Amino acid sequence: MSYDDRQGRDNRPYQNRDRERPPEKALGDIFQDYLGRGYFDKDGNLFEYLIRRKQMRQLADELSRAYPPLTSSQVRRFYNHCWAVKQALASRDWGEVRPRFLKLDVAAADALGKSPPKISKLFHDFIQENVAAVKTDRDFVEGFLPHFEALVGFGSGLFKEERKG
Repeated sequence: MSYDDRQGRDNRPYQNRDRERPPEKALGDIFQDYLGRGYFDKDGNLFEYLIRRKQMRQLADELSRAYPPLTSSQVRRFYNHCWAVKQALASRDWGEVRPRFLKLDVAAADALGKSPPKISKLFHDFIQENVAAVKTDRDFVEGFLPHFEALVGFGSGLFKEERKG
């Protein structure tokens, strides 16, 4: 009997269980016009929806229920990459540091592409859309980082520790 033919206690084949998950929400379901106008309003201020509790808590909640659920280890891995980029900006210009930042998108694609995936499509899309939106060091430091920090902060009680086995 192959793995795909085996059944669980509820007599449903293991392979069919993932198909019964409700569809994940997309970023557009949580944020209206997500990053469509960048990080800053016409006066140069950060759009508040990017750091507001309501939206960021909703995103964190969806990420904690997505497949696979975002773990504190995964979110810290990506956040630490961003922190290292910020530290590099202290002694280098954005042109030198930007390729390092762009690797965040590569890491997200790799984590999503694993079998089984290490991150959900929703978190992958969060990283991918933000990497695409960051054009300048200001976008990164004053736009994306506070947005990501809000996700980490509001999600701290929701993201589980590393999955076992």
